[in-house]
Amino acid sequence: MPWNKDFLGAALLLFSARLPLLGQAIPPVASPPNQAPAAQTPANPTSAPVQPEHMLLIMIDPAHGGSDSGAVFNPSLLEKDVTLGLSRRLRQELSTRGMPAQLLRDFDGTLSTDQRAAMVNAAHPALYLCIHATSQGSGMRIYTAMLSVGGDDHGPFLDWQTAQSALLARSRWAQQQLAASVQKTGFPVRSLLAPLRPLNNITIPAVAIEIAPTTGDVSQLASADYQQMITAALANSIASLMPALRSNLESATQ
Repeated sequence: MPWNKDFLGAALLLFSARLPLLGQAIPPVASPPNQAPAAQTPANPTSAPVQPEHMLLIMIDPAHGGSDSGAVFNPSLLEKDVTLGLSRRLRQELSTRGMPAQLLRDFDGTLSTDQRAAMVNAAHPALYLCIHATSQGSGMRIYTAMLSVGGDDHGPFLDWQTAQSALLARSRWAQQQLAASVQKTGFPVRSLLAPLRPLNNITIPAVAIEIAPTTGDVSQLASADYQQMITAALANSIASLMPALRSNLESATQ
């Protein structure tokens, strides 16, 4: 059953194979920034005004959670706990750099990929980061969506499985910039494509970041020093994207 932007409040319960066109990813600014509040006239009466700090929000999604443990690295080390720890540290690192960040999951609870996508699309952040962890490989992998060919897009609706298509170029630009910035630190990083949900359902620039140990010892994933080093490098990389993200958002809302 299709749903549109008038029913975002029901998105967490009613999921389907179709997604509404949410302003092509970024909502319009309601009125010129230099206009007095009493004289403001929304550009779109159905859209709430968007504050600049809201538009530049970084949404961090710790993968798995609750009954979905993700990878079991050892009896006392689960992927869901590693991703939550990394995400909390990344939020703090971004905050110290003056970048507002929010966790999609700041608790050990279960969220489906459809729920995650609906929550992100409703929030309209500037960038979505899904955090994963693995015992395979070394260092960091940065993924963007691998979409199926085609999509049944008609009128105000986007196909749910290919909703990322209009933003894919921006997502891959962000991926390339993040990878290039992390590479400068000497930390191993690769850029890849993957049919990884919920990336294909997201209507803003979206990447997934998967962290692996560099020593071959999976316990490194739980190391405070290792997590701090990873998140500091990521935060610095994200900070380098912010001028371009701000410019893109301002252009899209004019």
